[in-house]
Amino acid sequence: MPRVVGALAGAVREVVRVDRAKLSGGPALRASLGMAIPLVAGEAAGHLLVSVTAAIGALAGGLASLQGTYRSRAGLVVMASTGMGLSALVGTTVGHVAGVDIALVAAWGLAAGLLVVFGQAATVVGLQSVVGLLVFSQFTLSLREAAVRAGLVVAGGVLQALLVAVVWPLRRFPAERMALASAYRQLSGYARTVVGSPTSLLGPGVLDDLGTALRDPQPFGARAEMAAYQGLVDQAERVRLALASLATAPQRLSAAGAGDAASALDTAAGAAARLLAAVAEALETARGARPSPQDWAALDQAIDRLRTTAEGGDRSPGGWREAVLRQAHASCEALAGQLRSIVRLAGVPAGEEADLYEDLRAASQPGSGVGTWRRCSTRTLPVRETLQAVRANLTLESEGCRHAIRLAAALALAQAISHLFPLGHGYWLPLTVVIVLKPDFAATFTRGVARCLGTLAGAGLVTAVVATLRPGATGLVVLTLVLYWAAVTFLLANYAVFSVCVAALVVTLLGFTGQPELSLAADRSFYTVLGGALALLAYALWPTWERAVVRDRLARLVEADGRYGEAVLEAWADPAVADPAALHHDRLQARLARSNAEASVDRWMAEPAAQGLSPDLARGILAAVRPYVQAVLTLHLHLPPAGPPRPEVGALANQVRRATAAVAAVLRRGSSTQPLPPLRTVQLNLAAQLGASPTHRDGAALDDQTVVLVSETDAMVNAVDTLGDLAGLQPTPGPGPPAGLQPTPRPGPPAGPG
Repeated sequence: MPRVVGALAGAVREVVRVDRAKLSGGPALRASLGMAIPLVAGEAAGHLLVSVTAAIGALAGGLASLQGTYRSRAGLVVMASTGMGLSALVGTTVGHVAGVDIALVAAWGLAAGLLVVFGQAATVVGLQSVVGLLVFSQFTLSLREAAVRAGLVVAGGVLQALLVAVVWPLRRFPAERMALASAYRQLSGYARTVVGSPTSLLGPGVLDDLGTALRDPQPFGARAEMAAYQGLVDQAERVRLALASLATAPQRLSAAGAGDAASALDTAAGAAARLLAAVAEALETARGARPSPQDWAALDQAIDRLRTTAEGGDRSPGGWREAVLRQAHASCEALAGQLRSIVRLAGVPAGEEADLYEDLRAASQPGSGVGTWRRCSTRTLPVRETLQAVRANLTLESEGCRHAIRLAAALALAQAISHLFPLGHGYWLPLTVVIVLKPDFAATFTRGVARCLGTLAGAGLVTAVVATLRPGATGLVVLTLVLYWAAVTFLLANYAVFSVCVAALVVTLLGFTGQPELSLAADRSFYTVLGGALALLAYALWPTWERAVVRDRLARLVEADGRYGEAVLEAWADPAVADPAALHHDRLQARLARSNAEASVDRWMAEPAAQGLSPDLARGILAAVRPYVQAVLTLHLHLPPAGPPRPEVGALANQVRRATAAVAAVLRRGSSTQPLPPLRTVQLNLAAQLGASPTHRDGAALDDQTVVLVSETDAMVNAVDTLGDLAGLQPTPGPGPPAGLQPTPRPGPPAGPG
């Protein structure tokens, strides 16, 4: 019962929450212009009904135009309107035959449901195609007339695509700048927390938009500017790694008896946060980065304090404490160099692009600070790869397949009911079903509540207003444009408000074909409530509960992190044979697994009943992964480009893989055939073989790389042991550690029940 109440409360909160960052007033004006042109031209020419058909295509294209960046955005607008146009052609020719109409709606629903596996853009195309079939099947036309109407729908979408493209030569990289500004602002926030929050970790999806923007670059952009933005993307990745490494430094300093130097790290992190914020502001305003000189001075002073402390110690210059201080100083120096490069790239004045381009070409060589320069291009999904993805999802184990079948069946039933009921405009029933029914419970339930409330308010109120006031054609045009602007503005920010606006918008568009009667408000309200209930019932009868996959998502997270950690340790074992591209791929796979696992846990927690997994265990797994990832990222950042092999690291790499595989097996099946390896013993033996331990601070001379390796493997082992404890695994007995060696005390996530 508490979970049911919690799910209801969460749905209500989502319905009333407005995400101000996702308000789209500017793009809504452009989309409204695309609606206005055919409506105003049609009224002036005396062919308003014809222009309404083109406006419907513009409506679909405008809603789709919030996805993508440049070519991908224009292409999506054309695809959405083309899908609606083809659906209009089919619907107006055979939609009046009830049996055929029901079969077609089911087929369209099946295809649209499968498109969700290709992401949000494909989902939009599928949704618009189903909407087009449902709306236009209410009209019966000859094949010629249907072809003309379909052409008008596509023309309206093409008009929206032209409006999207016409501003490209007039604006300098708006998509790239906004994506980079968002990323650097979040990096700034991360920098403020790294020292005070040892388990702080940047969200896995923070930099995802950068890849999307750079794969679809500004078509009219200067080559040098494109190189500068690519350089900023590369530097964002490096800063992310550097900050993750900085978060672990205070523990190393405290363990080495140099806790007083942690204040210098705090100063450096604060200065870095302010410099990154200045870069974000510069990207948003396109005015060039102008960081405060005081921030640079604070960063330089912090670096000087670390260097002075490292050089002025009263202990052996080769001891552990001094090596830790040197490493902290080197990390801050590297971060400062990255910040200087970022500020230069973000502050390029117009007219100096040629010089910068030459600098970037030189800087893109291996070992430089800017990263690998490359011209990005739009990536399309090959036909063969698309067909393979479809075949892979044609199984009942696929969430996409289950959603497609559920949607097709619900739409067929809704369309059949709409043919049987004598109430007017029965297409509102299947229309509500296709909009409400989503692959997961939380989205379906929230959409159902928002759609029902929004349609009851929008359709009912506007139907009553139009039926009472009976505005003329000009009044309907103005009302249509106002409602459309509001609908596009709130599409991503609040679905309830969007539902109010779009329901009212459909009423006004239908008003062009004849003034509605007050009775239609009741008809539409009835169909909306019935459609929402039917969608929820379809989900309840054949649900795709997140609880069925959350264990597997967490297991995949642990496995992906295990592979990444093993690969990084193997690279430390023999840097000469390390494959940077493979390591980068493993890091991205681990990041994707963390994003999927966190989203899965969120969806599972929103469901009305939790079975098969303890919420404390799920939260504990996510918490324990954070320090592990920080340690692996730090090892990845400090991986030596060359050097003598350290074969003793390979033993720990093998044990990490075995341990994470055992934890993943427990998460999937509830038990593991393999016990947890004695990771702590292996790590202490590694430290002894390297001649380094935090408890032996005045031993033989230590290099900075050894300090990082020993400290971060200590953190990795602590995190993996915590994962094992959460899973109820006990480590196998191993040989005792060398005399005098003990694990380094480090703060970790609290252990939850297993």
